[in-house]
Amino acid sequence: MNKIRKKLLPTEGKPLLDTAILGIIAAVMFFFPFVQYNYKKEIYSIPGTAFLTGTRVKGGTVEIPFTAIVVLTLAAIIAAIVVAVIFPMIKNKKAASYLLALSGIVMIGTVLFFKMQSKFFLKELKNFHLGYAIWIVAVIGGLVVARALYTMYQNKIISVLDFMIMPGCLYLLVNNYMPLLGIFIAFKKIDYSIGIWNSDWVGFDNFKYLFASSDAWLITRNTLLYNVAFIVIGNVAAIFVAILLNDLVFSRLKKFYQTAILLPQLISIIIISYVVYAFLSNEAGLITRAIAESKTINFYQEPFYWPFILIFINVWKGLGYSTIIYLSSMVGIDRSLYEAASIDGCNKLHQIFQITLPSLKPTIITLVILSVGRIFFSDFGLFYQVPMNSGALFSVTQTIDTYVYRSLLQLNNISMSSAASVYQSIVGFVLVIATNACVRKIDRENAMF
Repeated sequence: MNKIRKKLLPTEGKPLLDTAILGIIAAVMFFFPFVQYNYKKEIYSIPGTAFLTGTRVKGGTVEIPFTAIVVLTLAAIIAAIVVAVIFPMIKNKKAASYLLALSGIVMIGTVLFFKMQSKFFLKELKNFHLGYAIWIVAVIGGLVVARALYTMYQNKIISVLDFMIMPGCLYLLVNNYMPLLGIFIAFKKIDYSIGIWNSDWVGFDNFKYLFASSDAWLITRNTLLYNVAFIVIGNVAAIFVAILLNDLVFSRLKKFYQTAILLPQLISIIIISYVVYAFLSNEAGLITRAIAESKTINFYQEPFYWPFILIFINVWKGLGYSTIIYLSSMVGIDRSLYEAASIDGCNKLHQIFQITLPSLKPTIITLVILSVGRIFFSDFGLFYQVPMNSGALFSVTQTIDTYVYRSLLQLNNISMSSAASVYQSIVGFVLVIATNACVRKIDRENAMF
């Protein structure tokens, strides 16, 4: 085992022969099938070189155009071979970083090829599949990634803790950053017959969709005002409840209340919508029947009541999560401060305003800044499911998200939906930067960045 470890461990004046060999194998794989398909009971293979040069394959006369992704993948493989061979001439830390970046390009290139290769085939060819060569290239890319990480670990560039957070970073990369490539959809008119990549560019025409209708002011007003109410009332309620829970003496009772107020956060919004319906239903609702003797109210036809109903439901559902965050911050407050304040004659109210709230200021600022970043987004389930999609309530329940969704049901245009998402994200980003700049100007220590 030690002999194998010594061979794998790069030292000064020693090339990475294992990585160079893997790179050579990956480069050779470009002469072997990247794609195979059946045509008239015959199997046709398309090597990787066909995607480098562009050619025509017999058997259905399949046109293979020049593919920049495959060229970039091959270039990264060749560069990795060069880095592995001249490793003694480069500092170990730099060489390992180069290998990690190049092998990452190989992995991304193969993934993109998996996603895009079908557009190179005629529509009649339904039974094509990836050849073994592209899979080998993908596996080799993964092995070189592991080799580069091992080299970085041995040279103390990364530690064991970095390996622990890598799965989370990988999740963020795949789930949050890679989808950013789809922003270009907002600037195209998608034609499914020719594909997303070949569709025409239309500039900012899709963004005009949000502002061209008469409902533009309505949906913007509702989205902003509801979110402002959610931020203010939600944080005030969470701080108030956290203070009450913090002063409870019995630990079992405190745990019971924490669990009770957290349960709504775990309930699906669809279930909540039917719970609300059980209270407000015109036929058998509990609240409707309770007030039926004095006045009959059809809640699902009366817009006046719904701003209060939606704010109440949002605060009730998110109260537990926010309360736990504030309560965890209160636990860290030094209890001697309260004892000293009590000796000086401060009552409980003075202690809250002089000790508790100032200590919670960093947490409050952080949560508010994060909430401001999503002020142009709305909880789709809250505004669509809870009012039961009642048309009579659109004046007070229509937000940007629900408006785009309802429009897509009629137009089926993903470009407009993408434009709305880009618009919301850009505005949210600008608001986060602006809010943090204001906080930094007033109190630099409590700014997020």
